[in-house]
Amino acid sequence: MNSSKKSILNSNFTYLAAFVLPVIMMMALYYTRGIFPWGNECYLRSDMYHQYAPFFSELWHKIRNGESLTYSWNIGMGTNFTSLFAYYLASPSNWFVALFPQKYTIEIMNAFIILKIAGSSLSLTYYLTKHNNNKHVIAAIFGMFYGMSGFIAAYSWNIMWLDCVILIPLIMLGLERLVNENRCIFYCITLGLCIFTNYYIAIMVCLSVVIYYVVLMIAYNGIKSPMQYVKKFINFCVYSLLAGGLGACLLLPEFYTFSLSASSDTTFPDKLISYFSILSMLTRQLINIPVHLGLDHLPNIYCGVAVFVLLPLYIMCSKVNAREKIGKCVILLIFLTAFNLNIPNYIWHGMHFPNSLPCRQSFIYIFFLLAMCYEAVINLKNSTNRQLGASLWIAIGLLLIMEELFINSETEYSFKSIYISGIFILIYGLLMFIHNNARLKIPVVLMLAFSVSIIECTLNMDATGIGTTSRTSYLLDYDAVKTVTKTVSDNDTSFYRMDKLFGARSKNDGAWHNYRTVSTFSSTCNAGMSKLYNLIGMENSTNAYGCNGLTAVTDSLFSVKYTISNRLLVESDIRNYYTGSDGEFVYKNNYTLPIGYAINSSTAYDLVMAKNNNGIENQNLLIQSLTGISDVFEYTTSFPTEADCIITPSKSGHMYLSVANKSVDSVTVTINNTTTYTYNNIKSNNRILDIGYVHDTDTVEVTSDTGGMNLSVYTLDEDKFIRAYNKLNSESYQVEKYTDTKFTGTLTASSDKAILFSIPYDGGWSVYIDGKKADTYAWENALLCVDVSAGTHTVVLKYRPVNLILGCVITTICIIILIGIYLASRFIKAGKVNMTHFPSVIRKYLDDPSLTDKDIKKLSDDNIESSILDDMDDFDNLESPDVDDELTDSLLSSIEDDEDNFNEENTDI
Repeated sequence: MNSSKKSILNSNFTYLAAFVLPVIMMMALYYTRGIFPWGNECYLRSDMYHQYAPFFSELWHKIRNGESLTYSWNIGMGTNFTSLFAYYLASPSNWFVALFPQKYTIEIMNAFIILKIAGSSLSLTYYLTKHNNNKHVIAAIFGMFYGMSGFIAAYSWNIMWLDCVILIPLIMLGLERLVNENRCIFYCITLGLCIFTNYYIAIMVCLSVVIYYVVLMIAYNGIKSPMQYVKKFINFCVYSLLAGGLGACLLLPEFYTFSLSASSDTTFPDKLISYFSILSMLTRQLINIPVHLGLDHLPNIYCGVAVFVLLPLYIMCSKVNAREKIGKCVILLIFLTAFNLNIPNYIWHGMHFPNSLPCRQSFIYIFFLLAMCYEAVINLKNSTNRQLGASLWIAIGLLLIMEELFINSETEYSFKSIYISGIFILIYGLLMFIHNNARLKIPVVLMLAFSVSIIECTLNMDATGIGTTSRTSYLLDYDAVKTVTKTVSDNDTSFYRMDKLFGARSKNDGAWHNYRTVSTFSSTCNAGMSKLYNLIGMENSTNAYGCNGLTAVTDSLFSVKYTISNRLLVESDIRNYYTGSDGEFVYKNNYTLPIGYAINSSTAYDLVMAKNNNGIENQNLLIQSLTGISDVFEYTTSFPTEADCIITPSKSGHMYLSVANKSVDSVTVTINNTTTYTYNNIKSNNRILDIGYVHDTDTVEVTSDTGGMNLSVYTLDEDKFIRAYNKLNSESYQVEKYTDTKFTGTLTASSDKAILFSIPYDGGWSVYIDGKKADTYAWENALLCVDVSAGTHTVVLKYRPVNLILGCVITTICIIILIGIYLASRFIKAGKVNMTHFPSVIRKYLDDPSLTDKDIKKLSDDNIESSILDDMDDFDNLESPDVDDELTDSLLSSIEDDEDNFNEENTDI
């Protein structure tokens, strides 16, 4: 019976508990939140709502339809999908989304979150059992706190980061094996997978790896010879570089795309600034402290309040290597400093200040903290009652200080967090005293510890995580938009774009519904395009640009042939009703240019625009520069100071408004006192407001939310607009066939000109004119442009992401090298390779089992340098090493013989 209990406490049941318990807790929280299928809610928080769900939908669409994974037209007029994939979608598990119906993409993502939280718990548990050479079931509690930590409560919706949360314990385990056992493969594979799945979080992982490597080398207790230290340093460098090479296929294309984004424009801080005190940071480890996603730099570092007791116990524990203990405490201080100071914060986030979502490396801090606390628990029997009491008093004292300093009306913290944390700390302290002093059976104490921990984890996650939104609202237009876009695509096979003028969910509706669009919200978005949108009065920000502000002119220039709206629009010669379904209507823009058209070369290099706060006037100047036709938008009147004005149109036509006052963020428009529209989020966007077609008998009332609008009123001059369209269309690019990455067509230029393509500039685009590659450049630092001579030409566009081939070659080479190293090491250790012709120093480095005592003595500390010099002579007579005749025949059997060890070293549990 005792043997049975012992086997349960120290068996694979530990791993099962670590995985299953978080799944049960998260499913219970989904149930109480009413998340589908238990209700009409879904877990779509922040960027998961606006970005990740649409991008998953686009990935689903590409996989199911066999489309290119290098480019997408359904995001921001066209985007490098390889780079977007690298930033958002590179997790191998994401491919499973294509196994399920597209409409259930949200549910698949919600399921992934649960599984990855459970995977994080399992990963830390596995690390703790291997690092401490036991499988005690108590490790599952620490895994559970890791998987349900404050970082997860705050950022679990950031599904693209969760793979790195899973991998960091495995990477550190591999690093420990590299330093302590010279076993390097596991480290290389896990770090390489981390870099591949999310290069951005991998930056922080790599920094922590370097720091921990230094600590491990200082704490190393093995054979301390120069040769050993050199070997470990070489191993660390070589296998780290190989790990980076494993991700090169995505890293190199991403670096180029990053250079085109606004994120590349950063400046190193010129002075050191402290955000808050370290003590105030420690309050972030209390239970039920609200997670922080804003710009106040507060870390989300909750991982169970027991750490307030266990960390002092760890420091006092005599069983832990003193150098390792000091080193790990220094690591914690490094992280706390990085949370608190601007320059370390800037460095840790990849030489960039994050735009909200602070302290993204905090999960690594949590990993180290829990690993240290676990060592305190497994050495609890070696702690005295005095040490336990001192640790408990330290924890209670900290709570009292926190209550005095930080629980007040000026903070968002509640006194309840202090008292609930105190209750749990006292319970944990009591369990520790019982464990050390009472005769209560260990399984009973463990059951109590598990119960208390589960309650604490669930309470904190329930109070601070899993914010939901209405699934019904998110999917409200799903079927209708799918229906109307399919109707359009079935009847029009030409290249066109479409966008949702009214009723858009986000700037990534094109990716969500899989139609070609001019909008995007992405960290990889083209900065030049965002600036161009701002210039011509369209919605834009640092990492986004959208269709709000489109006019008949920009619809034409950007090939927006169809407009989707959830309200009926007034028809005109410019725009007609096309189709509709269940409250979603499609209108066809009758004067839409192809994807390319010829313009004057001088305009291509030197566009003359006022670049003022009036987007409509800038569009007038744009059309004048491109066609010579002025005032396509006819100025009607203005209201410089009024906050409420009434417009009486002088003639019928399509009306546009320009709001020059950047403090105005919302405008309400009422037509004939019956129809009211509200335009939001226009602040700082230089936005044009599309009022639609109005008659000269209509009355238009405009009201702002903050006072004077500095409003200008314009009407589209349809005759001038059509003349401008005809002029550009007469020398346009006639597309004959196209795919995601290639266009073939012809263009006739009346003179030497430039072809302007409504494609965001990307060095991956190559343009071939009559079979010869032409030099491309960025028009207004935004759109693809190329010079062309007079005459009729065959023009072919091809796309391949910059550095993709180079990256794939590097990744392939690194995989081959890694496999070669593994196989070579197996054969050397098995004595299958004759190493006698190699210098002794190399044989020692490769752990040649045939190395004699004489050879080893030659490599002693006193003689290592001369040994290396003496062995250099051997290279003059070095012959090809003799390989056993049975090498080929024994290849499979050699691998099979070592299978158990290899699986132990190279798999995820």
